[in-house]
Amino acid sequence: MNTRSRTAFTTVKVALALVLLKAVTWLVTSSSGVLGSATDSLLDVLASLLVLWAILHAERPADAGHPWGHGKAESLASLGQALFILFAGCGLIFQVVHRWLDSDAAIQMPWTGIAVMVVSSLVTFWWLRKLRAAAKETGSPALEADSAHYAADILLNLGVVAGLLLSLSLNKSKWPDLVVGLAIGLLILNTARKVFLSGVENLMDRGLSEKEEAQVLASVAHFSPRVAGFHELRTRRSGSEIFLEIHIDIHRDMTFVDAHDLSEEVGRAIESTIPRSRVTVHADPL
Repeated sequence: MNTRSRTAFTTVKVALALVLLKAVTWLVTSSSGVLGSATDSLLDVLASLLVLWAILHAERPADAGHPWGHGKAESLASLGQALFILFAGCGLIFQVVHRWLDSDAAIQMPWTGIAVMVVSSLVTFWWLRKLRAAAKETGSPALEADSAHYAADILLNLGVVAGLLLSLSLNKSKWPDLVVGLAIGLLILNTARKVFLSGVENLMDRGLSEKEEAQVLASVAHFSPRVAGFHELRTRRSGSEIFLEIHIDIHRDMTFVDAHDLSEEVGRAIESTIPRSRVTVHADPL
């Protein structure tokens, strides 16, 4: 099992442990903020399961039916994550409004809720560092999306703690806790929007960033004057892999063998500069 799949498996376990802890805490405290955090952890479980499926599918080698590999499964998983997040956010807002209209609703054992949220934040921060390291090492967009969710979880947990503390300072008034729950719901909906747009961009073959394009330019410029320039730089992403195609301008008197060898050199140079890239170089005589 490689780093991507091993990290995805562990992420599911961490998310499941957190949602169970928060669900029990919500039953004890009746806090809308805790419920919001538990809801967010639940969607983390669902999202992590999708990520695990996508990574295991994306790691399958290319075949006759999928000559470019199966990396797009990670982008499809992002769209599924966005749907889960959307439903979770709407459900939480509905619950907060219902609790707001319930005059008998009250927060119980607030210090228990505060303690659990602090512990959850520490666990989340610990795993976030490992998740970001794995995402950076592997270039997985699915793991990167998961790390963004966990970073938001820390802010959500701290917001819950702030809401409970404010409720305590106001003689256990429920409105601060409800406001925090509503804010979490809106933040979850915004997360759904970001995850959806990111998945769509990857499926639409978003090109390289300006920094990456500059790296390609520097790699090609290293071969001057044998390479006079380049054009038609095109890229597409498939999961953690980048497929790059470029045309280089060479002198007309260069032999076919020399042109081929030069193209191979340029391709290897770009691949060493852009991690996890597969480069195809076309030589065009001037």
